Parts: sequence; structure tokens; C-alpha cells
Amino acid sequence: METTILAWEAPQHEPFELGPRSRLIGTLILVAIIGYALITNSPLMAITFILIGVVLFLLQSHEPETVRHALTSHGIYIGRNFYRYDNIHSFHLYDEELYEDILSLHVNGALLSHVHVTIPGDEFVLIRQTLRKYVPEEPHEPSIVDTLEKFLHI
Repeated sequence: METTILAWEAPQHEPFELGPRSRLIGTLILVAIIGYALITNSPLMAITFILIGVVLFLLQSHEPETVRHALTSHGIYIGRNFYRYDNIHSFHLYDEELYEDILSLHVNGALLSHVHVTIPGDEFVLIRQTLRKYVPEEPHEPSIVDTLEKFLHI
């Protein structure tokens, strides 16, 4: 019988907001790159940067969804995904300034080996005590992808 130990909700990613000056500078750079691509007769490059601009606009104007997470006696629910404890190699709770209140799980995954979840800061100790019963705690050094993810708020 699976019992829920702790459940919480967190945004899917950090909100991505740019000020008006940053938007203007980014737009000018994007227009310059697209213009250069058109002048040098490189339509593929122009299309690529147009798509990058559309994606950045959508990211900036889209509010992150609130996702429900749960720590249970059999594993961890992260949104709609369930990770059984026997499929998790280790965990790490970040408390450094840039990565504070993040749970990192090293899981069996071909494409995604580390899963990060925002956790409620007041439940830090309970999450650590519970996970230590099922999974070893090992430090996970943030990768370049993790740093870019934090920097770009994705």
C-alpha cells in the first residue's frame, strides 16, 4: 500500500522576465542576425533565428504551470512522472545560493540522467530524512546544462 509522505506544488520552471531595455537590445540583435543571414543569402540561418525569436517570445510571455509533486513510500511523483526508489541511484539537496531549494535525482535514463525539482524550503529536513531511508545521498555537481537552465529560466 503506497502512502503519501509529503506533497507540494511548484512552478514548472522559474518565470522568465525581461525588462524593456533588455527586450529592445535582444530584438535589435536578433533583427541584425536575421538581416545578416538574408544579406549573405543564408535562408536556413534566417529561419533558425526567426524561430529562436518566436520561442523566446513565447517563453517570456508564458506563465509557468504549477506542477504537483509527491514523496511516497514507493517513489517520487514529479508532475505526471513517477520514479521508483529502485530506479534512483542517488539524490542531492542543493542549498547553495544559485540552486537553493532544489532536489536533484540521479535516475536511470538514457537521455535525462538528472531530474531537478523545486522543493518547499521548510520541508528540507523531512525530505532529506525520508529519501535517506530509500536512496543514498551523494553530491551532484551542477553541470553546464544546469547552469544554463538556471540562467535561461527553463
